[in-house]
Amino acid sequence: MAVISLSFLAAQNIFPLASFFIIGFFGTLSADALWFLLGKTRTAGKIIDHRYATYTISVIMEAIRKISRGNHLLAFIFAKFLVGTRIVVILYVSKTNIAFKNFILNDMMAILIWLTTLTSIGFLSGLGFAYISKILKNVYAGIGFVVLILLVIVMAQIWLKKFFTKEGEEIITEENL
Repeated sequence: MAVISLSFLAAQNIFPLASFFIIGFFGTLSADALWFLLGKTRTAGKIIDHRYATYTISVIMEAIRKISRGNHLLAFIFAKFLVGTRIVVILYVSKTNIAFKNFILNDMMAILIWLTTLTSIGFLSGLGFAYISKILKNVYAGIGFVVLILLVIVMAQIWLKKFFTKEGEEIITEENL
């Protein structure tokens, strides 16, 4: 949310977009590297293995494993976009035998994709509805554009729901874990 908000402000020329992008990239990369290294400690192992956290982590990991099919890069990309899963995935991956170098390379690619997407959304939002209406020369066309974007978002949500559920039932159940 902060990335979208700050890129919205960058569109208003409050600060330069390039410096925001660079600071956001390295800030996220350093935080992810810290979580990866903390995931190698015993304390993180105790947290992951805690009876209340085990089920939640296993459900999240099963969903990401299903989508990514074992590819760490895809897992990182999905984890960046799903709220609340980034740290869980990084802690999980730190428990695997992935090397720190491979982790950083995969994470850098995922951060670039994630940051570019969210920055674009915020920046375009920051240009404002009035600017879009001005470009389209018609308020009705501007409203139609917004409705079209909302329709695409709703269709994506419906598709994701069908992808993760089967005839109204969740695919990931306790028996599958």
